[in-house]
Amino acid sequence: MSDQPPPHPLIETELSARLRGLAAQGAAPATGAQARSRAQRRRRQRVVLSTTALAAALTAVTSGAVASGALGSATEAAAPPAAPVSHTPTPASSPAPVQRVTIDLDAHTLTIKGRRFPITGLQENCPIGERAVTVTAKYPAITLPPDKFTKYVPRLQWVVTFTDRQHHERPLMWALDPAAGLNSIGHNSGAGSIALAPQAGKWVYDAIKPGARVEIKGWQAASADPDSVCYEREPVTGNR
Repeated sequence: MSDQPPPHPLIETELSARLRGLAAQGAAPATGAQARSRAQRRRRQRVVLSTTALAAALTAVTSGAVASGALGSATEAAAPPAAPVSHTPTPASSPAPVQRVTIDLDAHTLTIKGRRFPITGLQENCPIGERAVTVTAKYPAITLPPDKFTKYVPRLQWVVTFTDRQHHERPLMWALDPAAGLNSIGHNSGAGSIALAPQAGKWVYDAIKPGARVEIKGWQAASADPDSVCYEREPVTGNR
């Protein structure tokens, strides 16, 4: 047994004094009714806070679904995907092929579009002086300066011209006059250009295009008489 004496019981006046002191210090003990009231208030606050948080979460989920388009009718058709943009470059159109024509002075032939025609050759003293030329223009008929010695005024028909190295436009080929006969076809009688038979000359005139590339094969003299002698070498000027 403890040797200490039991605590002295407080009298009513002392108990009241201590309670007033505790109340003055704000630490008065709560009664049973007060404790139960406080507990109920805390439970109500927790319920309110839980309900508020749940409502906020539901609002956020609904807003996100609306923004993303997740909400809507289950039978509503989805928007078709956008068609892909093609970045394939459009191919550039190919240039038109250059027309090719071949003149063979040794074989006395002209070849165009797979057809071959007999031609006159060139006099030794009156070569064309070119190995490859480009067609400049076409004329139904031209008149050249008169021949220096015979005073003959040549008038050529169905004429196809080219531009030489001196930048002179000159006859390259033409069609014989039907009245002149065909004695020169197949022979070297051209005074600086070639001639075709009348019907062949007209066909070639219609078929050949300005810009056509003409290859001139075969033998040609290295030098020539003046253009006044080789009158078909005269520049195309004046009356045409």
